[in-house]
Amino acid sequence: MSDLLFVNFSDKDPAPSGSLTTDGAGPSFSFGAPPKSDIYASPRVPQVLHDYTAPVVCKRIPRESFKSLAVTASAAWRTQFDQAGLVFTLPTKTNPDPDTENAKVVERHPAWVKAGIEVNDGCPCVSVVARGPGGTGGWSDWSLIPLSLAGESLGGEVPVSLEFTREKNALMVWLIRGGTKLFIRKVPWVFLEHDTLGEDVLVGAYAAQPDPYDVSKGESLQVTFSGFKIETK
Repeated sequence: MSDLLFVNFSDKDPAPSGSLTTDGAGPSFSFGAPPKSDIYASPRVPQVLHDYTAPVVCKRIPRESFKSLAVTASAAWRTQFDQAGLVFTLPTKTNPDPDTENAKVVERHPAWVKAGIEVNDGCPCVSVVARGPGGTGGWSDWSLIPLSLAGESLGGEVPVSLEFTREKNALMVWLIRGGTKLFIRKVPWVFLEHDTLGEDVLVGAYAAQPDPYDVSKGESLQVTFSGFKIETK
């Protein structure tokens, strides 16, 4: 699809090829997330982190036109913080196209919400992380639902299906499991006006491999996506 954007891909981990669609019925596609890739903002010591290095397949739309976003992500998850799923990025007015190089500093780092599967302490989890606007006050928060509660463990392909929808000024996060749609989080500020944010948003699918303990030995995390759907008003 010509209006899709491919952010933070490289020769080693190229963007997916073929006819990608956003109607939920297109073919699955795959791509790799290199070690040390992430979308994150942290007041860590000794150096503050603003990271937007994860590869993303997305579409630029007016924020007010957003209706829903959905995908299923699947991989043989293995290392701490391996992750993939949905990402909703709200670029700043000064940086409408955030990427690895230009989003390293707080003034040009976007607001965003990501949700998907994430490994934590050897367990696949459903993860939601959000970083709001507001200068140095916009740090990432993080919530987890361990899939061990549903009998899932590492060792094979583990998929997760998620959906974002809008309710008034909030972005609603849903987990879809066994045909049941489960509401798991509300991010209340996403559609509020803010003087640093632009009018367009970037909505799509991402994968990341923070690999804090260098377990991957340089190997990228390969993730397969299916049911990729973007709905607008």
